[in-house]
Amino acid sequence: MRKLSLKFRIFSAALLALLFFIPLAAYALERAYVASLGQAMLERMRVQTLTLISEFELYNNASSMPEVMINGQFNIPESGLYGLVSGDDVIIWKSLSSMNWAMPRIPSSPEVGQEQFLEITHLDQEYFLHSYTAEFLSQNGFQSYTFHVFQDRSSFNIEVIHYRTTLWYWLGIIAFLLLALLTFAFFTALRPIDRLVKEISRIEKGDSNRITDQYPAELERLKSNLNHLLNTEENQRQRYKNSLGDLAHSLKTPLAVLSGIPELPEQGRAPVEQINSIIQRQLKRAVAGTGSRWNQKCAVSSVAIKLVNAMEKVYRDAELDFDLNVPDTTTFYGDETDLLELLGNLIDNACKAAVSFVYVYAEVSQSRLRIGVADDGPGIAPSQRQLLIERGKRLDSYQSGQGIGMAVVADLVSAYEGQLYIGNGTDSDDKQNPLSRTLPKGAHIYVDFPLPNRSVGSD
Repeated sequence: MRKLSLKFRIFSAALLALLFFIPLAAYALERAYVASLGQAMLERMRVQTLTLISEFELYNNASSMPEVMINGQFNIPESGLYGLVSGDDVIIWKSLSSMNWAMPRIPSSPEVGQEQFLEITHLDQEYFLHSYTAEFLSQNGFQSYTFHVFQDRSSFNIEVIHYRTTLWYWLGIIAFLLLALLTFAFFTALRPIDRLVKEISRIEKGDSNRITDQYPAELERLKSNLNHLLNTEENQRQRYKNSLGDLAHSLKTPLAVLSGIPELPEQGRAPVEQINSIIQRQLKRAVAGTGSRWNQKCAVSSVAIKLVNAMEKVYRDAELDFDLNVPDTTTFYGDETDLLELLGNLIDNACKAAVSFVYVYAEVSQSRLRIGVADDGPGIAPSQRQLLIERGKRLDSYQSGQGIGMAVVADLVSAYEGQLYIGNGTDSDDKQNPLSRTLPKGAHIYVDFPLPNRSVGSD
């Protein structure tokens, strides 16, 4: 499962928070508004009921109401406001507005001095109903009458819909602004981490050797720890190289003296030379192991040109032609001395085996750096390829050297976590070689190195 980035996590959390908060806030605000609007409707209908009560008269046990009410809506047919008066569950008066109006069934009337506020539905039409029961003195004593006011709910619903539309419109704008603000805030907050990652990447590529930018207090301690780690690693590597150099210098003189003794038996010279070869190889291997790719790099083209120029002079009598195909932008992420040692051994071996032609190339493909050398010599038999990298083994008949060149190459490749391939330019099963059609028919040896952070191998 792919790990999610901090930016994606924070953005998702902010988005989820808004998706939950905005609907809940809208629901709460709408409920509060509807409750407030309903309370306002109740107060208004109370006033309208009191208007009916104030207009009601009881004289000689006969009730009367004016034909035209003070509130004009009671006088306009189908105005949405309807007034009724009932006594003993019988309607004794209706307002002019109720003309041709299908009156809903009235629920039970409240007790004397009590009111009720209801929402009822009749013929798919919604109404508010406010009822109040009052007593009036007559010749036969107190008689109770109930005053009913019906209010069409359509205007109420229109207000609620208008409020809901306006609410969602502004909440949508607020949500968009909040999301933009949160996005800007967390991108700004994470920007120092991006700068720190880029600085570390530059150090890994060899463009810098320390973290120098200024960071917030939370990252300053990490910056100090990383710089301390870099200092420690560099000092340790330097001390290791110095110790190895001192060791090599200390052993070099006694071995030279021992080799120069005239009386040294012939059977003793071979072990002395072998000891010297072993020391040289192990020193090179140890130094290669300490020369990590961390904050080191060099141009492959400059090293290759330098080696080819040297080999043209060394093998002047062989009249070899050198074909160099190394782009100027190709970079080796490691110590230049190690690249000189590695490529120098490959070119030197090719020159010894070549008839007239040596081909040196480098390329970057699929986050890997490939450096190869080919010649037009007799090639290397499959059965002898493993022997080529074994210590002290030689496949040529030359007198110089101790047979450790390719073993050193193998150690350097291993130290840089690379891969070594030994074959011939005519190998039909060499699927790792995209340049096989242009190579000479002799030996073909190349190495592959992984590039740091899967970055492009050229700057």
